Amino acid sequence: MAGQPRRFPHQQAKRVIRDVVIQVALVLLLIECVFVSEKLISGLLEEVLKIRAPLSKTLMMMVALLPEVFELALPTAVLIAVYRVTLAMREDREFLMLSSLGIPPHGLIRLVLAIGLGAQIATLAIGGFVDPLSRYAFRLVMFSAQYNALTGNTVSANRLIETRIGTVAVTPRAGGDGNPRLFVRQDDEPGRERIIVANGASLTGPGDSGRVSLHLFDFSVDEFALPAAGAPRTGRPPTAPFSSLRGSSTSQSMVIDDVVPFDPRSRHVAEQTTAELFMSAGADPLHRLELGKRIGRSLLCLLAPLIAILALSFTTRLNQAFVLPLACAGLMATEIVGTAALAGVTWIGVVPMLAFLIIMATGLTLAMASLVAARSSAVARPGLGRS
Repeated sequence: MAGQPRRFPHQQAKRVIRDVVIQVALVLLLIECVFVSEKLISGLLEEVLKIRAPLSKTLMMMVALLPEVFELALPTAVLIAVYRVTLAMREDREFLMLSSLGIPPHGLIRLVLAIGLGAQIATLAIGGFVDPLSRYAFRLVMFSAQYNALTGNTVSANRLIETRIGTVAVTPRAGGDGNPRLFVRQDDEPGRERIIVANGASLTGPGDSGRVSLHLFDFSVDEFALPAAGAPRTGRPPTAPFSSLRGSSTSQSMVIDDVVPFDPRSRHVAEQTTAELFMSAGADPLHRLELGKRIGRSLLCLLAPLIAILALSFTTRLNQAFVLPLACAGLMATEIVGTAALAGVTWIGVVPMLAFLIIMATGLTLAMASLVAARSSAVARPGLGRS
């Protein structure tokens, strides 16, 4: 009993966990803000402004984006938080004091693994259930905003929409007054192409049958014969249509999905929960790969705190500026290599693939824990100096 290392004091462990949780929350907040800002800049804000989506729906879409990066953000946040908290403890000579009480620095391994296990459970819950449903909710809110823009004539900029009825271009009038102009290109029959141009258009519904009505004003419908299979294409139809129709007003009943496409959740792998993926992974290799990715990313939470402690053991006054970025890069490299390796073993089946993941994660965890234990003296020794 005298030769066994003593556990961390309970109060000390509670303080470490509290500090790590606070740091994780702050880092997560930073990563999520950067991610949502990048999404807004890269196209979401432009789309929202084009369709004049209300503030409530815009905020809902931004909230729905938050879980999308959680699976990779949480392991990174855990690594940074554990590194910063343990670095402060080392520089305050807390590890030296604990060593004098018979508690070596590598006794911290059990504590950080417990933190990593809690982060892994959170990753499985949010990445496996909250994130898929949030992705679906984002599409649903965007679909509602786009449809409301078309029915309420609130489109404020030219929009090109690929629908099941063809390619649709909507051009708003100056000042947003009146019904927008419409241009539709359809592949009518093999060898035929239909062009519909309307000086005004409006969309009403859906009715009790779930269908909508597209109203066209001052319209023309022209059908063209496409060039033969071997003839060169110039990118434009022949100048003379073989069939033309003009009119002042008409309406057509159609399914909502033909106007604004909205695929069911089952068609998107990323929108399937982990339970649903597990049920379908045996027959679908894409679902099997997605399931393996989610399990593998959750296992990064066990490696992240150990990588942080190992990075701490190498931290000195000379290299403190780049040790933490290198540790984060190592964590991301582990994820990339693991994903590539996983893609090559999905053919073996669901259970063998999960067994492969567990064995690899266990081996890496034991190897990292052994390295941390071997460098316990470097973990305890302050390296930044005191002011």
